[in-house]
Amino acid sequence: MKIEKINRWFALRGEWIVKRRWVVIIGFIALFAAGFYGLRFMKINDSWESYFLEDDPVLLKTEEFKAVFGNDNYAAVMTDCDNTFTKENLELIRELSNEMLDSMSYADKMTSITDIEFMIGNEEGMSIEQIVPEEIPSDEAGLAEIRRKAFLKPYIANRLVSQDGRNTWVLLKLRPFPDDSVWYKGKGSVPPENLTGRELEHIIRKDKYKPLNPKGMGLPYLTDQKMRWIGKELPRIMGLAILLAIVVLIFATRSLRGVVVPVVTAIGSIVMSYGMLGYLRFSIDSGMMLIPMLLAFAVAIAYNIHVHSFFRRRFQMYGNRRQAVVDTVSEMGWPVLFSALTTFAALLSFLTIPATPMHFIGIATSTSVMLTFLIAVTVTPAVLSFGKDRQPDPKIQAAGGGWLDHRLEAFGNVVLNREKVIWGIFIVFTVFMIYQFTKIETAFDVESSMGRKVPYVKEILEASETELGSIYSYDVMIDLPEDGAAKSRKTLVALDSLQRYVDKYPLTKRSSSILNILKDLNQTLNNGDAAYYAIPANSDEIAQQLLLYENAGGSEAETWIDYDYRRLRLQVEMNAYNSGEAERELKDVAEVAEKLFPDAKITPVGSMPQFTAMMNYVVRGQITSFAVSLLIIGVLMMLVFGSIRLGLIGLIPNIMPAITVGGLMGWLGYPLDMMTATIMPMILGLAVDDTIHFINHGHLEFQRQRNYRKATLRTFRIVGTPILLTSLVISANFAMYMTSNGLTIIHMGILSVAGVLTALLADLCITPLLFRRFRIFGKEEN
Repeated sequence: MKIEKINRWFALRGEWIVKRRWVVIIGFIALFAAGFYGLRFMKINDSWESYFLEDDPVLLKTEEFKAVFGNDNYAAVMTDCDNTFTKENLELIRELSNEMLDSMSYADKMTSITDIEFMIGNEEGMSIEQIVPEEIPSDEAGLAEIRRKAFLKPYIANRLVSQDGRNTWVLLKLRPFPDDSVWYKGKGSVPPENLTGRELEHIIRKDKYKPLNPKGMGLPYLTDQKMRWIGKELPRIMGLAILLAIVVLIFATRSLRGVVVPVVTAIGSIVMSYGMLGYLRFSIDSGMMLIPMLLAFAVAIAYNIHVHSFFRRRFQMYGNRRQAVVDTVSEMGWPVLFSALTTFAALLSFLTIPATPMHFIGIATSTSVMLTFLIAVTVTPAVLSFGKDRQPDPKIQAAGGGWLDHRLEAFGNVVLNREKVIWGIFIVFTVFMIYQFTKIETAFDVESSMGRKVPYVKEILEASETELGSIYSYDVMIDLPEDGAAKSRKTLVALDSLQRYVDKYPLTKRSSSILNILKDLNQTLNNGDAAYYAIPANSDEIAQQLLLYENAGGSEAETWIDYDYRRLRLQVEMNAYNSGEAERELKDVAEVAEKLFPDAKITPVGSMPQFTAMMNYVVRGQITSFAVSLLIIGVLMMLVFGSIRLGLIGLIPNIMPAITVGGLMGWLGYPLDMMTATIMPMILGLAVDDTIHFINHGHLEFQRQRNYRKATLRTFRIVGTPILLTSLVISANFAMYMTSNGLTIIHMGILSVAGVLTALLADLCITPLLFRRFRIFGKEEN
């Protein structure tokens, strides 16, 4: 590859930019305006199900379950007061229950201590009453009777009211949420899940409910709280990142344009890429919005530092502003383009992960990178071309660079003279990090990913750790081969066996099914004898009791058995979360259910199966994404440099950051989650930027001098400073993640900084040695 020939082509583009600079600037303003207008169409959806692709098997199973049993999500409130069984507290619980049922958009059915089916035996067989009468008594005897009834039934005690009477559940079953086409009406539209959480928050924060100390629960509430927190956290982190970047840019460029242009470039690329996604109505997850923004900002500043640093040196040496711009586009155009293409390819590898947020990151980041390149090589030179010429700086001409340039050249000399030491450290470090890499674990639970320092997480976890609380659950739907099979005694005995088996799992807190109602019904019809809290003796008796239950007005059974008596539902609430144990239990319960119901179709659904499936997608996708990005970058290097050998050698320093990131995750115990899964391909894309600049300029200098040592040292002097400064700016940007309270954001900051700095050390220490060791540009000449 003839670098000089390519540079001449870019020089012609530079001359065109200088002549048409107003056209370039006006074109940028027009595109920015179009992107800004597109932001109004951005669709933010935080529903967990929105993480899955439309044809994903997990999503299809969930939709099948909802078609039978309705929404598996609840809007839940846990109350906490000294004594639930006072007139005042019971009145407040009833008022809260009624307000939730009447005011929330997707309300379906309420379950609370003041609104629950309570079966009573009578001369006609049974009737269904309320534990709390319409007129709540104020005398001790009447309140004591309410308390007695609440603890009389096993499915109420320890499920709806705690043993000490402090905590109660108020559970609102929700109607299925509509498709996007129904609720999305453009700007200002609120997804149903977020709307539900927002409505619940509004209700429980009312002053009149303060005596109950209500705590919101359920995935809709968790989703809304997460979105609120991110809405405050994202602008704060972005503001700190911009502020710190400006400080570094002031130091690096010492000019107003050197500060303003990179910031404008970053903001422009972000607005344009997000505006494009808005026009396409692409669904965006709020938790992942930060990643493309900070990456685009880091890349924009990196490219602009390379451009501005080269321009500044040329302008100081020759004093002619327009000629300095042409020279800058000539020598920086190709390496910046090649860096953008390889980074673009690395980031597009996120599309190999079958998860919508990862697709969003891949499209948003890759688009931002290419827009950043276009702005950096057109708008930046156009802006730099304005102004007066000045006298050349004789000191710069004589020295051939500034103080830092010569310090880096001296560092390059040390690297070339300490080859064995550097290779030894490199090998030991690599082996250690690869070993630690094998210890990475995957986790998607809110405690592992966010941590208790985040206020809403702390509140939800504290509620979930009470006697009644749980934050995660799953359902098993049993689809039998024919109608009526679900009420045969053989089937229900098998369900009882499955439920007892599941109750023994380490993570199970409690399980629920139609058996809770049926056993209580059987006991009620047999004078409340505890010995009859069991499945009725035969199928005919079961059918008669269920008919009696329906005639009495019972409707709770619809939650657990379908109208045709063909499908059964087993719900399992979990007392804690452990990714490995959860995956094992889910697999085991499906296998046991298939043995107990050999002719039935078994479908595990709910938050846990979704978490487990997403964990598997991310683990496999992390490997696939990294492998694909590495392959694409390697192929691009081979094609551009015209050598398979050179392409493979160029990958060596770029693999190191990914190995470091993975090794640190295993060593420090950082889990692999939705955010940390983005780091390796992203760091690979950033690392290749500096490698390309170093290799490209090293190749150019070798073609000029035909001597590896001289070419390497001059490369240190010419591109060492911008490589160092870009790495510092990018590290400073990612370091702002560490100011967050969210664990996954802190982890991402630490790992990203470690990856970027490892890439810098690999480029400055390993790449020069590869030049000389493998003679990658050809033979030397005297």
